[in-house]
Amino acid sequence: MARRLAWFSFVAVGVVAVAAAVLGVGITPRPQPAPLPKVAAVTSVAQKTLAHAPQRLARDTLRRAAERLTLRVRNISCQGIATGSGFAIDAHTIITNRHVLAGASILELNTWDGTSLDADVDESSTGRLVDIGATKVAGKVPAIAELGPDPKPGQAVTAVGYPLGGPLTLSPGRVVQYLDGSQLPASIAFGAKVMQVSSRIKHGNSGGPLLDRRGRVVGVIFAGEPGATDQDYMKVAYAIPLSAVRQLIQAGGQQAVVPCA
Repeated sequence: MARRLAWFSFVAVGVVAVAAAVLGVGITPRPQPAPLPKVAAVTSVAQKTLAHAPQRLARDTLRRAAERLTLRVRNISCQGIATGSGFAIDAHTIITNRHVLAGASILELNTWDGTSLDADVDESSTGRLVDIGATKVAGKVPAIAELGPDPKPGQAVTAVGYPLGGPLTLSPGRVVQYLDGSQLPASIAFGAKVMQVSSRIKHGNSGGPLLDRRGRVVGVIFAGEPGATDQDYMKVAYAIPLSAVRQLIQAGGQQAVVPCA
């Protein structure tokens, strides 16, 4: 229809011009109004964008909190270099796993932006009955953990850490169930309840925080599915709930980290 109307206008102008020439009258054709620009249909796009804005904002907020909270831990010992993760519970105390600190001669800690924090092996200790360790740093930590209650089965959680000593990752998942820790494989078993989580992790996530949606620490990652290699993503993660950490530290006490010979 648009093409037909344009053609009709062109013919009409020609007829008027011829008539003007015949009559000897100087008639100037009235200019045609310019077509209005088409407006893109952005309503549906805007609605979709706004609909997902709260979720994106929540994810971005959680990521910023996780970046500031979670530290990369490097254990240099007579056996080589091992990596893990950790987080601060006060201005100078970093929580991680016992096996992340085991045998350390030197401990190096870094924030997400590469800032180094000096850790003192002599000020490090581990739980006797649970895979939890702590070390002290002299520098100022970017953030201190807010601790939350044990999450319920089905609750959304996020495992945070530095897999294989690489960049920080956030792995969302849910609490699958609580297990009797004594029923786990002997290498990771202990006498308290354990969270089974659907977050995907790798070696190096050990000692990292398990966060709820509000960014509170609700557990400490310590193991994944048995038999996974260093390069494998473990489809099942195990985390120690904070209630079990308190219980086992009180029951068994702590011991110093002894560098391997």
